[in-house]
Amino acid sequence: MAETYLHGHHDSVLRSHRWRTAENSAGYLLAHLPPDAQVLDVGCGPGTITAGLARRVAPGETIGIDLSPGVIETAKALVKGESTHRLSFEVGNVYQPRFAADSFDAIFAHQVLQHLARPSEALLRMRALLASGGVIGVREVDWGGTTFYPDNPGMRRFLELYYELARRNGGEPNAGRHLRRWFREAGFAETRVSTSTTCYADAAATRAWGETYAERTLHSNIGDKAVEYGLATPRELASIAAGWRAWGKHPDAFFCLSHTEVVAWKRQRREGAAD
Repeated sequence: MAETYLHGHHDSVLRSHRWRTAENSAGYLLAHLPPDAQVLDVGCGPGTITAGLARRVAPGETIGIDLSPGVIETAKALVKGESTHRLSFEVGNVYQPRFAADSFDAIFAHQVLQHLARPSEALLRMRALLASGGVIGVREVDWGGTTFYPDNPGMRRFLELYYELARRNGGEPNAGRHLRRWFREAGFAETRVSTSTTCYADAAATRAWGETYAERTLHSNIGDKAVEYGLATPRELASIAAGWRAWGKHPDAFFCLSHTEVVAWKRQRREGAAD
């Protein structure tokens, strides 16, 4: 099953992803990780979160999978020479995993389901990979909860374009609000839901955020697909990028993204009962 990662893997994207750690992106899950666990990180990207998970469960084994061969090589290079215990990365597809059922004590997916056409099916596949009593943690942004100041026509147009592109690819940019439903549809009976935000509210942070999204607009998969699908012209993309940069330099700039986090368990079946 083909899936399209809307952002792609341009350096402007990976710069943001390399900022992510287990502590700042998977904190809601860390307390629930069993000691010496076998962990699978689905959609691991450049591997910075995966490496943190590996340190948490050492000497348990941690595996990161991603559809992109290029980003898997980036992940391998990032942790080369580090004391990361039993940590490995490989190209993999959550819809067609190479692993046997009940192989993992914990599974993690960060900002993955929003890009999938069948998120409930992906969760169902992950559930099959969990051992009885195993835990899964998923975090998804909800772009509908985005707030920023001051208002900016270029950024407003970016958000419109982002929704158009995501839906064209079969994704769900408001994924956060759908997580409970997707987990229920995948057969998880018990879920713990929390929320968090990522905000940019000082001069260095807003400049960096504005610049990375200006670059994504012009050079990443977002811009490429917008032109390919006939949703925007290169001239319009340049105007959007200028909007991001102007906003980022504003002395009062503020930007906030909301995330939904779910922790769930694969409970042992009682005879004659569903999970």
